[in-house]
Amino acid sequence: MTAAPAVVVVLTGGTARRLGGADKTALDVGGRSPLRRLLDDVAPLPTVVVGEPQDVGRDVVWTREEPAGGGPLAGVGAGVAAARAAHPAAPVVVVLAGDQPFAGPAVGALLAALDADAALDAALAAGPDGRPQPLLAAYRLAAVRERLTRDLHGRPARDLVAGLRTVGVAVSAATALDVDDADDLATARRVAAALSPPPRAPR
Repeated sequence: MTAAPAVVVVLTGGTARRLGGADKTALDVGGRSPLRRLLDDVAPLPTVVVGEPQDVGRDVVWTREEPAGGGPLAGVGAGVAAARAAHPAAPVVVVLAGDQPFAGPAVGALLAALDADAALDAALAAGPDGRPQPLLAAYRLAAVRERLTRDLHGRPARDLVAGLRTVGVAVSAATALDVDDADDLATARRVAAALSPPPRAPR
């Protein structure tokens, strides 16, 4: 068990009804899945992934909420339990959704915002619409661990934030993008192409 300043928990349990029930985290976005892009960007922070194990190209801890399909807050609870077991000295957990292919670069800003004010319980990313994202956020474990021991099945992620002292961290639309439907997938592929354009053909 290795001490870490923060542990990342990534939720992958949901399926996209608007994408034919496919695993959103395994879709192709510029040659990599959203999950693979996310995990590549949060390395080398220790990471727990909540969902069915798959090849992601790096070592992570896999876990699952019981019963499976319990919803986002149950997934966070399972991920945090596994994170605390593997890294009991880590004071902060970063919670991310596995269908956010470009969210990884926001982690540094979230941790910095939390570190800047000891009175804060959480730092939540907010895209251009201004809505705080509980699944793109950094939490002090001391502030959330008790509420994650309750019955979490079927409860929304926003219940994790209720009553906490929080700060918002502005992020771009691409950073906040989650792939829920065909339009989101097309947008994600355009962003990926802009980040890594194909090489020019020789003249």
